[in-house]
Amino acid sequence: MATTMSCTAKSLCGFMLLCLAGAASAWSTSFHTVQSLGGSQRMRLSKAVDVMPALRLTRKNGMQKRGATLNMMTVLDALSSPMVLTAGAIGTLDGFGRIAINIPRYMPKLLSQKDLGDDAGNKVSLSELREYVVEDYGAKLDLIKLFVSCDVQGTGVISSASVHKLFDEQERGTFRIGSKWVTADNILELTGLDRMTSINYIKFMGTIVEAADLEDMRVKAQAKLVSDGYEACKDMTSEYAKTFYLATQTMPDEQAMATWAIYAWCRRVDEIVDGPNALAEASMQEESLREWMDRLERMWEGKNFNGLNQYDVAFADMIRRFPGSDIEPYKDMVRGMMMDVSDEVKYDSWEQLYLYCYRVASTVGLMTLPVMGTAEGVTQEDARESAIALGIALQLTNILRDVGEDARDRGRIYLPEEDMKRFGVDPQTVLDRSLKGGEVDDAYRNLMKFEIERAREYYRQAEKGIPMLAKSAQLPVAVAMELYREILDKIELNDYDNFSRRAYLTGFEKLCKLPGVWLRVITGSWNVA
Repeated sequence: MATTMSCTAKSLCGFMLLCLAGAASAWSTSFHTVQSLGGSQRMRLSKAVDVMPALRLTRKNGMQKRGATLNMMTVLDALSSPMVLTAGAIGTLDGFGRIAINIPRYMPKLLSQKDLGDDAGNKVSLSELREYVVEDYGAKLDLIKLFVSCDVQGTGVISSASVHKLFDEQERGTFRIGSKWVTADNILELTGLDRMTSINYIKFMGTIVEAADLEDMRVKAQAKLVSDGYEACKDMTSEYAKTFYLATQTMPDEQAMATWAIYAWCRRVDEIVDGPNALAEASMQEESLREWMDRLERMWEGKNFNGLNQYDVAFADMIRRFPGSDIEPYKDMVRGMMMDVSDEVKYDSWEQLYLYCYRVASTVGLMTLPVMGTAEGVTQEDARESAIALGIALQLTNILRDVGEDARDRGRIYLPEEDMKRFGVDPQTVLDRSLKGGEVDDAYRNLMKFEIERAREYYRQAEKGIPMLAKSAQLPVAVAMELYREILDKIELNDYDNFSRRAYLTGFEKLCKLPGVWLRVITGSWNVA
């Protein structure tokens, strides 16, 4: 018996596993779809089509906010479907093996519904904390790590304001020192910052650590800051995007860590606009986004970790680990969110809408491309154009699917005004039909036909990039692309009524698409002309 499987045998095995897993996912999809019809119809809400969103977005005033946040995650949404992730897991037998081997380790994490506040409620007295820090080596390291995160200027000086800022950014609102969770007030009392505006933390540590040991501890604390940062990103991913986290278990460790860091960055950007603590005023949100941009640039400089919280530290380290990463997609995503902060949003031309689609969707592909890798002999620059095209296609599909919902929920129309004028479609009529109902007329049908063909052209451009990707990335990206492209067919089957009818694929329909996509990946029969 041969000691290794042939490529054909491996492919056949992978296909059989894909069908079995896809069947289970299809049953789950159908079940959840029946349960949730009549609720929000957005694909982003996982129960409607069994899509685990890359971000779980906050509900406000009884409706989900549509904005840069919702739109910017379209690519991650598409890549987070259970079928897509299953394809990623078994795209290579190595990936499937990683899933099997790691089941005992990550299953408790996937099934847990832990309240993040459960382990953070115990108060610590000042005397107890000081005694603990003096005696426990690990607590000292964590305390130095905390001080480094508060030292924005890298001068060794921290302020009460920087301490409060750090704790405000913690998901639990607390920070772990050794085995204890402490509050900002605990640290202010411990250091004397409750009585002073600033202190030199190096001098403070000198009161509880031998001078000869302090520099060595600072080096170790820096290393611990990095490892703990990735662990925090991992926890955030597993807590809020369990299916997406499952996909990362198929990746090599360095790829998985980088993916957690990117996910955490995207989620935290989302929180600025649509999180539980998001500021209500558009001007205040814009100011927060400008501050986020400044923070991004400081992380990209990568001089040190001073003033960075644990998520930022992991992100900054990821940048260094993957030197092909480019800051512009991240900055462009923030710019895309700024475009969509105001409720007075309209796009006069396709060029304006294209820019928006690029910023909120294509950027995700460009962020992950250096991490996922390309095929042998293919550069990132070679794959860039197709990656951008895929983001445009996915986002435009999302816009066409949700015309009615956008109009009802936010009073917005994302269709270019020049196109509506060209086909004789009155924007007010779109708003009225979305709110009150009404028949689709020929003018609107012709407009939809035009926009659908535009989206399909971008899908055709995106096809050229599938063979350019690393082998492990080709199948999941191809599945995501094909399943989303089918939504356009559904709009046509609904007689272009996207005011009151939702275009989506059933679980069985998704399953039926998989063999053809798998075969095209195996044979490389894509549009590469």
